[in-house]
Amino acid sequence: MSHTSPDDFIYRDDMSADEIPVERVDLRNLGLPASNRPAEYTRVLSALYDLFPPASRLLLGLIFARDVFGEDAPGGWTKLGRGLTRRFGLTDRCVRRRAVAALQRQGVVDVRRRKGGTTHLQLKDPPVPGAQRQTGPSEPSGKS
Repeated sequence: MSHTSPDDFIYRDDMSADEIPVERVDLRNLGLPASNRPAEYTRVLSALYDLFPPASRLLLGLIFARDVFGEDAPGGWTKLGRGLTRRFGLTDRCVRRRAVAALQRQGVVDVRRRKGGTTHLQLKDPPVPGAQRQTGPSEPSGKS
């Protein structure tokens, strides 16, 4: 008979679910790298929006608009209209302009501005971790 320690769990057919211990398993415990999940986002209570910087509120608003309303124009463009900006606390024009500029600098959105018209924003695809950009045709590394 093999030796077992008191910490070892032995399953019996007559056990109830309450008797079976629960163990939390993390991806790192299994030897897998922690995954980056850029498509996921957290739902935030609207009462807490003021705690976030304007660029974060704008990003939440764009994700919300994409998921709930779909695209306002072909190609995934979302109109930065009065309803969306009011909902996410971006009614001040200067604050909204700085938030758009910050997301544009970070490479998160593309911006289409029209004089006298509503600004349209398009969320860019998140970069794939570990992927390298190719700038030209691939060439063999060795000489022939």
